[in-house]
Amino acid sequence: MNQGDYQRQIVYRLLLTSLWADLLLLAVEALGGWTSQSLTLLAEALHTLVDGFSTLLSVVAVTSPQRQMGREVWGHGRAEVAGTLGLCAFLGFTGVSLGLIALGQLMAALKGDSQAIPVSIPPQVLWFTATMVILNVAFGLYSSYQARSLNSLALKLNTQHFLADAWLSLVMVAVLLAIWQNQRWLDPVYALLLLPLVARSLWRVLNEQLPMLLRPTAIAPEAIAHLVTQVEGVTHCKRIRSRGMVGRQVWIELHLVLHPEWMAAADQIGEQIEARLRHQYGPLRTQVWVEAAATQTDHYQGTDLPYPVPPFDPG
Repeated sequence: MNQGDYQRQIVYRLLLTSLWADLLLLAVEALGGWTSQSLTLLAEALHTLVDGFSTLLSVVAVTSPQRQMGREVWGHGRAEVAGTLGLCAFLGFTGVSLGLIALGQLMAALKGDSQAIPVSIPPQVLWFTATMVILNVAFGLYSSYQARSLNSLALKLNTQHFLADAWLSLVMVAVLLAIWQNQRWLDPVYALLLLPLVARSLWRVLNEQLPMLLRPTAIAPEAIAHLVTQVEGVTHCKRIRSRGMVGRQVWIELHLVLHPEWMAAADQIGEQIEARLRHQYGPLRTQVWVEAAATQTDHYQGTDLPYPVPPFDPG
């Protein structure tokens, strides 16, 4: 196993562990909130759901066969887009419902109804939730350190998203402790404060990854074709695809038609093409297919050009 595969495997294990931790915390918060009738726990469960979705997207990015080092974030398919739309619909419906319930409880409590806020936090729910939150935050800090040392963009984006809102989970634990001490009015109040932050967290995930969810074309095919056909020996360039972000990392696939007299120099032509593309658009990986005047297709070794691609530094 080479160094790149080893690093990719470590990133995959860290993301998978983070995903399972998010799912476990989500189950604890959802079940604890339902049994204790705590709007705070239910709202926090929505926030954990967003974190889990962000981690899932990072797992998809790392496990794709076109993301060799686990550092590139190319694009996602229809399943991820459908999941995004489903998540938005679920969060919208559930968030509005929790907000209306919290407002109803506050209005009834202001009118003197002592039973308007029925929340009751059992000690077992409080301590188990607090333990899970602290372990998750500690693991997030460790993953952030590993993201810097492994230079993994997928892991870095995921840990940045998680740690940006980690303080909300810690505040939630303090609120649960206050509710346990009979400050029940904090339950609907904190739920109302948390719901807009859940929406902001979701927007941050979509704003960072939405262009990749839709598989946009990173570079116009006409621009790539114009650049490639300037290389001597290339008669035509077709079936051009590109994904990623120009300046960060771009993946390009193209099919070349070479003059038969230049087929022996296909390797050198491939090197010239990648050098020109890299000079024009920055960090990239290429996949080039070559054919000579409607004859059989010949593919470069493996999935990339037969010479090593310099390591990509997203920083």
